[in-house]
Amino acid sequence: MHKGLKEPLPYTFQFMLSKTLKESAGRALEPLGKGIGKLGIRPNHITIAGLVLTFYAAWFLYNKDIYYAFLIGLIASLFDGADGLVARSTGTSSIKGGYLDAVIDRYADCIAFGTLILCGWMKPIQGLDIISGEMWAIAALAGAFQTSYSRAASERLGVSQESIGIIERPERWFLLGMGLLIGEMLGDVETIITWVVAFLAIFGNITVLQRMYHFWTEAKDD
Repeated sequence: MHKGLKEPLPYTFQFMLSKTLKESAGRALEPLGKGIGKLGIRPNHITIAGLVLTFYAAWFLYNKDIYYAFLIGLIASLFDGADGLVARSTGTSSIKGGYLDAVIDRYADCIAFGTLILCGWMKPIQGLDIISGEMWAIAALAGAFQTSYSRAASERLGVSQESIGIIERPERWFLLGMGLLIGEMLGDVETIITWVVAFLAIFGNITVLQRMYHFWTEAKDD
């Protein structure tokens, strides 16, 4: 433990929407992870494949083919979780693999929000016209990056951020995917996805503030 720091105390905001699901899915899917490992597929292979699929989904989104974008994006999200599953199930977790996964995740976030901006899906929310759709997307991307960094920086200094915050990457990708799908079904992708991105911008940055507050209350200087 870093000098001057103490163990985390119970925290009012200590919950993550996907925590229970992650633990249950991990136990249920462990045999699958071992099976994939036996085929010679390494976690890093899955990580790289997930990034390629994210580019592929972005291409469909850019060309306004929402259903294919949703389907490929869903597969990419499964790959995003599968690399860790295989690593844990086969005992092949590594520092290099974790680092690669973290870097690739940030590229995937850039691709997702960047595509929404470039393909013109974002529009101002009625009544909040002073804030452009692109501004919401940039704020959401900043929240996504800072959600990850605020945890990494904190835990590097010895303060755990486990279960701290409202929303993290799995929830973010789920909401983006469902926003696109529901928007396409309702025939108004621009409005629905802008509301979803605005939600992510607000609550993603609230998550950052929660983690900063948690660090500030737990870290003690001499």
